[in-house]
Amino acid sequence: MIREDKGSIIPLGIGVMGLSLVFSLVMVELISSQYQTLQAKQVADVLTLQVAGDLKKDEIPPVIGLDYFPVTSESLNISSRQLGIEPINVKVTSPDGKTIAATVCVKWKSVTGFSLGNAGTLCATSKARAI
Repeated sequence: MIREDKGSIIPLGIGVMGLSLVFSLVMVELISSQYQTLQAKQVADVLTLQVAGDLKKDEIPPVIGLDYFPVTSESLNISSRQLGIEPINVKVTSPDGKTIAATVCVKWKSVTGFSLGNAGTLCATSKARAI
């Protein structure tokens, strides 16, 4: 039986604190990427609802494969400015002649700054029925 313990728990405490710090930084980055994806989704929602609403109001069916982006450029500028994002790729089309689909991609921005630059893109899609 051991009657005397010698040593310190300081290294164990430093290790636990270090692992906690790494875990929290990873979680912050994951949450920020989800937040940026949500912002792109909001812009995609605005674009699809605008095109679907315009087509329904005019009683015109969507054209398969037609790019509706020029019609939505003003809404894209306003909504992206309000949300503080810069879309790098936007596509608004109708894949089946009934649904309007929008895809908005933004460049991923690191919140903590511990990433290897701003590598990668985050994309979000939205769909709305036009008829």
